[in-house]
Order: sequence, then structure tokens, then C-alpha cells
Amino acid sequence: MGRSKIVIPREVLLIEIERRCSQPECGARNRIGLTKDEAHAYCGFECERCKEWNADSLTERDAPEWWEELAITDLYAVRETREPAPDDAGEVITRMSEHYRQTKDEE
Repeated sequence: MGRSKIVIPREVLLIEIERRCSQPECGARNRIGLTKDEAHAYCGFECERCKEWNADSLTERDAPEWWEELAITDLYAVRETREPAPDDAGEVITRMSEHYRQTKDEE
């Protein structure tokens, strides 16, 4: 009998950013690791301490080596608006992360 392999898919981390919670009573430092797909859809983070949502966006300073690629591949188009998507959502909505869609639905 042969041995079977366990394969665990892994995504390569693109960047790690550090942000402070914007809640006055919290202000905790949050370290956020993003894959390339997550960087495209990044629009904020949930504070590790208080669990509050903090709207945020990436800047060129966060990913100088990757900035041009992120900008060219629709970094801004992914999170252009928080209004309800039309029936024909298209490629942009398809590429959004599950977390972003959940956040949009909660609002």
C-alpha cells in the first residue's frame, strides 16, 4: 500500500502592514498580512482587540515594489463604491474578497 500525500494549498504573502485601530478607546496596533488577491480587495480591517471595523486603503508606501502592478490591475476599481452592486456585477465584484462582501452586506 502506498502512502498518500496531504496537500495544503498555500498563498504567498505579498505584504504585511501595520495599522492602529481608529477607535479612541482602543488604538491597538494590528499587523495585517495580505496576499496579492487580498491586497487588490483591501478596504479595511477588523481590530484584533476590540473587533471594530476600520475603513482603510493601501498606499504606495505600503507596497512600493508592487504598487504599479496593484494600480494597473484595478486596485481602486475593486472598492470604488460601497453602494449595492447592480444585477450584472461583472469581474470586479467577482474578484472581491469574501470579507469585503460580508462587510458590504452588514452596512
